[in-house]
Amino acid sequence: MNTKPITFPNQRKHNAVLSFLHLFVISYGYLFIFTSQFSPLAGIHKSGVLWLCKNVFQQTQVEYITMTGSGDTTLDYWIVLVNIGLAVVAALVILLADKKQRTFKDLHWFTVVVARYYVAMIMLSYGFAKLHDGQFPANTIGRLEERVGDMSPMGVVWTMMGASTGYTFVSGLLEVIGGLLLLFRRTKTFGALFSMTVMINVALLNFFYDVPVKIFSSHIVLFCFFIVSGDAIALYRFFVLHQPSQLRFQKRTSDKKWKRITLTAFKWLVVAFFISSSSSALFYTPPAVSMEGAYTINQYIINNQEIPCNDSMGWKKILISYPGRTNIILNNDSIKAFQSFLDTGKKTLILRKTDEQNIYAYLHYRVQKDTIIFSGNKGSESVKIKTTRKKKEDYPLNKRGFHWVNEYPFNR
Repeated sequence: MNTKPITFPNQRKHNAVLSFLHLFVISYGYLFIFTSQFSPLAGIHKSGVLWLCKNVFQQTQVEYITMTGSGDTTLDYWIVLVNIGLAVVAALVILLADKKQRTFKDLHWFTVVVARYYVAMIMLSYGFAKLHDGQFPANTIGRLEERVGDMSPMGVVWTMMGASTGYTFVSGLLEVIGGLLLLFRRTKTFGALFSMTVMINVALLNFFYDVPVKIFSSHIVLFCFFIVSGDAIALYRFFVLHQPSQLRFQKRTSDKKWKRITLTAFKWLVVAFFISSSSSALFYTPPAVSMEGAYTINQYIINNQEIPCNDSMGWKKILISYPGRTNIILNNDSIKAFQSFLDTGKKTLILRKTDEQNIYAYLHYRVQKDTIIFSGNKGSESVKIKTTRKKKEDYPLNKRGFHWVNEYPFNR
């Protein structure tokens, strides 16, 4: 093999600009890892950035929104900007303090190790969550009853993923494979390329379907680029120039056996922790929903008087999607949410408004073939409601299934 050994460009050319850029990437990587959503320092860092926004940058409208579910808040973008500034300062300090760059190679190698394990943790966490009703559970009755045109772009993605357990499982499996490959030095480059391919698709979904995890998913892709960057020349020679090439392999340099054994044991403890903590999602079983279904109301009677379907206050559908919650769709398509208490033994359904203690409706139900009849009281009024129940398996999205042979496309 006639290839020359791969060396770091900044060491070979003593290029201060490249050294600075490389140190900036390294510094920013640590800042992101130690202040990301998985770090216990995230809250402290966010509070600090919020103080800077309000007192230094005069951004009084910025808020620290807890439990938002979004990683793309205004404060999150300010955190990116502040981290960039801090990384610039850190890179300059390191560059000036270590002009001969004696520790640069070791710093780069160690950072790649940190990045590998961080991305592996993320890939395993999200991957295992997709394998079994975690990140994308099966569509609820409420989702199946929702019109496509009324969904958000993010809702479309969740509906698509929830409609196919097979596709969701494979997506999670690919993420798990990428994470496992990153945990080992011999497969780190392949693992980074594999994970980067998977995460580019995830990032594109987040961007083009307005899923508020754009910042985070983009950074995971960039971390994969960073892990691969050390082998960029070797990969270019092999894939583009079609020349023999060899990836770098960093051997452990511990001179004593007990150190090597300790490092190996610690590594496997970390791997076991990642897998056990992430795979706990596999054992999650969503709670069963008694009487789950969409109940289309055929007849709505109050005080022995039938309410016409064009009456805006009449009931149109009863949706039971979650334990302890029931939604009522009125004839004008507005939705009312209630706390519900369903007793299948006594066959009763009690509805209570979420912000009130008084009972909104106390109903008994009985089943007559395909018809379910609710009767009882709604406040001081007597009610009788005749409905037709639609279960999850009755929707075309769920009952269509997989077909090897399609003479004509089933596209509705």
